[in-house]
Amino acid sequence: MKPSSLCAVAALCTTVFTSCDRLQEKMEITETREVSEFARSPAVDIPSSTRFYDDTPAQPAAGQPPSLRGLLVWEVPQGWTELPEEASSSMRMIDIRFGPNNEGECYVSLMPGSAGGLNANVNRWRSQMGLPPLDEAGIAALPKKPFFNRDATYIEMDGDFSGFGATDAKKDYRMLGLIHSADEATIFVKLTGPRTVVEENTAQFEAFCQSISPNSAFLNQQ
Repeated sequence: MKPSSLCAVAALCTTVFTSCDRLQEKMEITETREVSEFARSPAVDIPSSTRFYDDTPAQPAAGQPPSLRGLLVWEVPQGWTELPEEASSSMRMIDIRFGPNNEGECYVSLMPGSAGGLNANVNRWRSQMGLPPLDEAGIAALPKKPFFNRDATYIEMDGDFSGFGATDAKKDYRMLGLIHSADEATIFVKLTGPRTVVEENTAQFEAFCQSISPNSAFLNQQ
């Protein structure tokens, strides 16, 4: 990935997360307006899903940041199922399931800047697998794989997986991952699932990672 493309992706990503942070701000409403006596009274005894329903296609408001998914293009491996954007976390640019019962999970996320640094992210993933942290030398010795025309740190580990908010660890799991950490942005590709299922889908994971690239058509419009 050319530095200019990475900077453009990072800039748009930063815009999205900055806008999300503004939702936490407290704002005082000082403007008022008069409502015509002929205006239709709002219904107060119906659910929000009905009150705010609009059958026109949703359009981004002026100045609203684009969906993160528009920043990339990729190919979903045969036998894998991609979740629609509305069914996925807003933090995941791509969200996919695989395996006989969709017990495997693979997703891509992007954060502006170093996102805490490579060492912290590698050891965060290791803790999710019930493994002890690595020191700097151990992390530096991890294998590299090509990703976005650069080298990304490759993670492969077995253990008992506890994802975010999990109360019980899932036994005999395997995690595969790529972390492309740069000053402009950090891109994560993370796959988890039962070890035997992941073994059967390792080639698909590698093909998926290599298919991910910046959406040049989208970036050129910005």
